[in-house]
Amino acid sequence: MGEADYQGRSRTAERSVTTTERPPVSTPIHIKVNLDRDVAGALSRLGCTRATATGRDIWFAEPRSAGVTGAPTLLSSGIVIRLRSGAAHDLTVELRPCQRPQLVGRWVAPFTDSAVQYRIESDWCGGRRMLSASVIGRRPSGSLRDAVARGVDITAALDPAQRQFLVSCTPPGVAVERLRALGPVASAQWTGVLVADVYADVERWTVAGLDLLELSLRVTPTDGEPPADLHMRAFDAQRGLENALRALDLTFASGKTKTEQVITALAAARSEFGE
Repeated sequence: MGEADYQGRSRTAERSVTTTERPPVSTPIHIKVNLDRDVAGALSRLGCTRATATGRDIWFAEPRSAGVTGAPTLLSSGIVIRLRSGAAHDLTVELRPCQRPQLVGRWVAPFTDSAVQYRIESDWCGGRRMLSASVIGRRPSGSLRDAVARGVDITAALDPAQRQFLVSCTPPGVAVERLRALGPVASAQWTGVLVADVYADVERWTVAGLDLLELSLRVTPTDGEPPADLHMRAFDAQRGLENALRALDLTFASGKTKTEQVITALAAARSEFGE
């Protein structure tokens, strides 16, 4: 991908827009808990086996040629490109983790326009805290699945705003080009699951010998809410969800996130088969 974004501006010009134009605001906090061991048993205890799940397929994009270390190139650089096809069809470009100084120009604050939704939020999982920024673009039904089936360069499926985001906010030297899709990951999601007195979304991913389960909820800032108050509400919500899961005798997973595990496993499988 070239250094000029789709409006012809350079990375340097984009960075010349100061963050004082749009000061950072409190970001929603996305709380996640990953469960370990018996996923089927956990779903039963959560009551999900008595409800209908929403199914979809998920792919992640990585360069066709593996990096020098053999690790997934984009993932190692804090870039995740995800394609989803099912109940909804979208392509997401995400920086995770990212730092506030990376987000410049129009990317300082969240927005939604006719083409994309731009979201900034904090991800909390156990004691881990990180900032993420993502540009989500809707796609016509079946278009992403068709692109994957044809084996086209996924770079071509990026929205112009997503290309601009990558040029403006990613570290220099990261080549986002000649991408192929890894997957699919079979996803099943249950929304608004009541766990004690806490509502959470539950999502199961299965692929490449992995069977992963995650519960999540979002804490959204109210108008004028001080960051300290938002963090206290999020801390209480996180503690409430974790305590409710412990009461069901469910075991928390530690280590890599489910996205990291899946991309790493899919990239390793690709290398094993010499693709």
